Amino acid sequence: MVILIAYLCLLLLNFILYLHPLKYYLLPLYLLVVPSLLKSRINIRFSFFDLVSGLLLSIVILVPFALIFIKGFSFNITLEILIYQLFGIAFPEEVFFRGFLQERLGNNMRAVIVVSLLFAISHLPALLFNKDLLALFTFFPSVVMGVIYMKTGNLLPCILFHFLSNMTMISLVS
Repeated sequence: MVILIAYLCLLLLNFILYLHPLKYYLLPLYLLVVPSLLKSRINIRFSFFDLVSGLLLSIVILVPFALIFIKGFSFNITLEILIYQLFGIAFPEEVFFRGFLQERLGNNMRAVIVVSLLFAISHLPALLFNKDLLALFTFFPSVVMGVIYMKTGNLLPCILFHFLSNMTMISLVS
């Protein structure tokens, strides 16, 4: 019940703040603070093996995706975008969705699917307010991130995959 309330509060906050600049600060803060307030242990280990495995998995999945869907590629990504994508999006979203929700739901395939649906639903404001059709497809990379977390029990490879997925999409649609 607690995780449902935490998620519904996130969804409400996301809809309320979607067009407001404060969302760039308040949403990541919420995603990081809630698991800590609810005394959830977040599994993140910084090891060379986990770093390399996250990078290799990202390359194996994202390079073919980019090659198939690439119509044009632009790398107009600033340092600010890189930093925000890593610390304002990938890290807090993985802490909340994988480290908190998926862990609380049992960290099994059922939890991966449920959390991926919740993750996709949390991206609905982008579809509704910006007509961003890519928001509908966030379910699929979320399943990949969920399986990575289920297999490794570590958020680091998930954060890397999430970050590199976002960078790939930004590069393809810029």
